Amino acid sequence: MFKKVALYGIAFGSASAAMVFIQYVNGLYKLERSFITALPVIANIVLPAIGVFLFIKSISRMKTTKPINLGKALFGSLLVCVLVAACNIAVYNHLMFNRKDVIRDYRAVNYRSIENYYTKDTTIAEEEKTEKIEAAKENFEENISTGSWGRTQFMMCLSTGMVVALLTFMWNNRNK
Repeated sequence: MFKKVALYGIAFGSASAAMVFIQYVNGLYKLERSFITALPVIANIVLPAIGVFLFIKSISRMKTTKPINLGKALFGSLLVCVLVAACNIAVYNHLMFNRKDVIRDYRAVNYRSIENYYTKDTTIAEEEKTEKIEAAKENFEENISTGSWGRTQFMMCLSTGMVVALLTFMWNNRNK
């Protein structure tokens, strides 16, 4: 079973990591919000789900002395999702430390957006605007750190994987 975990985890993790890479290197974060700019984000939800689905289907067809139970299916699916998230984190870490031009541009785009938002807000006093802008920039810096981004990836992949694993396992065993 661990060979299948590695196979599906690395295969779908590589595809998901490619989407992260495409999103940042092609500057999709700069464009107007559209389906094309959302495609890498959607793919990072759909690809782990497809990987888990195919993994459960694959282990369900294995010839074993004991049938595959829900615990084994769920554990294997979560391991697949951990590998997918690890691949995404590795690519993001590469971007953060080796593609400083991309991250510098990403930071500049978001800083401009933060400043525009608070400049246009007429409900805030002028004295408070600079404080709020600085607080928002600090919050942004914390959110783009590899640790924070990695936690988000783990939560997203594991929750998606768990739901898909449960649904797939129940669907496969509904008539047994």
